[in-house]
Amino acid sequence: MKQLGYAVLFLMLVIVLIPFVLVRGCSQKDYIDDEVVPRETPVQEVQNTINVYVAEKDEVVRMDFNEYLKGVVAAEMPASFHPEALKAQAVAARTYVYHRLKNYDKDPGSKPAEHKGGDICTDPTHCKAWISKKDAMNKWGIFSANKYWSKISAAVDETANYIITYQEEPIDAVFHSTSSGRTENSEEVWANAIPYLRSVESEGEELSPKYISESDITLEEFKEKLINAKPGVKFTGDPGTYIEKIEKTEGGSVKTIRIGGCDFKGTEIRKIFELNSANFTIEIDSKKGKVTFHVKGNGHGVGMSQYGANYLAEQGKTFEEILKHYYKGVEIVKIDSFEN
Repeated sequence: MKQLGYAVLFLMLVIVLIPFVLVRGCSQKDYIDDEVVPRETPVQEVQNTINVYVAEKDEVVRMDFNEYLKGVVAAEMPASFHPEALKAQAVAARTYVYHRLKNYDKDPGSKPAEHKGGDICTDPTHCKAWISKKDAMNKWGIFSANKYWSKISAAVDETANYIITYQEEPIDAVFHSTSSGRTENSEEVWANAIPYLRSVESEGEELSPKYISESDITLEEFKEKLINAKPGVKFTGDPGTYIEKIEKTEGGSVKTIRIGGCDFKGTEIRKIFELNSANFTIEIDSKKGKVTFHVKGNGHGVGMSQYGANYLAEQGKTFEEILKHYYKGVEIVKIDSFEN
């Protein structure tokens, strides 16, 4: 009987101790914690690291550069995309950051105040979106998390130190979600004509859930928003005559449009009415007092289309071929290392 009691006591100890041992073992991390960098303390330059202002936490964090890129790819492109599309995204994102850091080296005063002492930030309205590994895996769920993170890690690691250059300089590798079937020339969206950011055909865009969208607004709100944007706008007579002239870009977006006697850029209208893109038509229903925007594409439309890149990858194109399709006259080169 006494032996039975000892046996029961032993089993109870095993039951109590096994979870403790397992939890202790599982707590060992296979990655290095991000290091928070105090803003008031200058950060010494460390090879292959980058200081990121994480807007959500309002702090500057020093990260391994490739680990930062994994967070960018995870935030910017669906992890379900083809591996070659993810590689193209990784190289474009790496080049995007490298181009900016080179410019900051040449002109330290050009570093934006929004970075709050960091090299780059995570605000997608200013830089590129970024998500932590933990948040990305929570978003994907238990059944996909490990598979997707491994897939993105492979895309970044297998293209390590590859960047896109034009005339031996890193390019401004801008990208967007979905084109309307053709990308835009840079000068149609921003000020300068950049030789490698030319309008090109982009197939497969109709596979994007945001290829087509509509936005409704009341006629009165339509007029009010335009008057607030340009006080010189005048609305008289039949609403069907409000829109007088439309000029299109090579990519099919609205370049300029005259409404109520005033000229607007298509990009202005996109911003005023929060449209997915500047490729739109306007339908005015005066009887219902309603205005409908019919929109194609999602994003500014310049550079690489992510859904177009995935389509090309599905057709057997490599990441190099994808990048050279969207950025004209470029080379894909491998640098020795990233240094900030």
